[in-house]
Amino acid sequence: MSALDTLGEQNFEQLSVRRLDGGFASIVAVHDTTLGPALGGVRIRKYATDDLAAADALRLARAMTFKAALAGLPLGGGKSVINADPRDDKTVEMLEAHGRHVAAFDGRYIPGADMGTGPADLEVIGRHAPRVSSDGRDPSPYTARGVVVSMETVANRLGSNGIGHKGLDGLRVAVQGIGNVGRGIVELLTARGARVVVADPDPERVASAVTDHGATATALDTVLLSDVDVVCPAGPGLVVTEEVAGRLRASAVVGAANNMFAGPGVGATLAARGVAYVPDFVSNAGGLISCAAEINGEVDFVDRVDRIGVVVDEILHNAAVTRSDPESAAMALAHRRIDAARQGVSG
Repeated sequence: MSALDTLGEQNFEQLSVRRLDGGFASIVAVHDTTLGPALGGVRIRKYATDDLAAADALRLARAMTFKAALAGLPLGGGKSVINADPRDDKTVEMLEAHGRHVAAFDGRYIPGADMGTGPADLEVIGRHAPRVSSDGRDPSPYTARGVVVSMETVANRLGSNGIGHKGLDGLRVAVQGIGNVGRGIVELLTARGARVVVADPDPERVASAVTDHGATATALDTVLLSDVDVVCPAGPGLVVTEEVAGRLRASAVVGAANNMFAGPGVGATLAARGVAYVPDFVSNAGGLISCAAEINGEVDFVDRVDRIGVVVDEILHNAAVTRSDPESAAMALAHRRIDAARQGVSG
């Protein structure tokens, strides 16, 4: 499906594309602002085509709508993408031009940090955009915390059914991707007694996880098929294909990666095999909660990150009661909250 088809079929409010100096595409997608202004990160990543970059921005923006709704935040879903290599192509001029693009949305889209950007980049974007988040605080540790809380909830629910024990102590987890979020996940898991297997395209990141946190290295192309209790995609999305889902040895999938499933049939395949999973827009909401708190000047918000576990438990319970899959249960809950807001009903 093309980006244009997605825009129409999934009721996006707006998609805007500008060409920056050097030919790089600056893309801003706003999915839904029913609950409030659209908050979403600025992703700088090299895509094969600008249409693929736009498609990713649309997928991510839509996920942010449901992420905010399930986190109980007065925010909508948005995302922006610059189709460029963050290591070689990113410049102050590029970030400022993207900031001017964001400014055209007049506050309906609030950018934050994402893959390829950090607080310093958001400070530059904020010279032109009316509001930004993540310019003073890195949301990655809170994303990692929410993912680990989600894993603990899944382990506690499964107990002797599949995983074999409750809690994180002794839990076997495979983490694919050791960037800012993945590294935080590894650190939190090993501190709680989990046994962690890691893989990443960057050998230095792998070496650091092994040396600093006692993780075990494995191959990037097979890490999700490791003999563990939980697999955790924590890098780029679309990595859990139907083939991978059919071959998983783990009892659960709890990831940090946005859009970790490569297609709509993956969740059904996992459910049919009895593999539990948490939708990524639920488990990785800690970073969004951090960004929202930063915008509002809140300091004490970590308890809301920890409440992701309560949402995960409710979703898994609803899925079991209705005999549906977790994503359907999560989407039903999110739509109820958004529809209530449209009708002016609290809750």
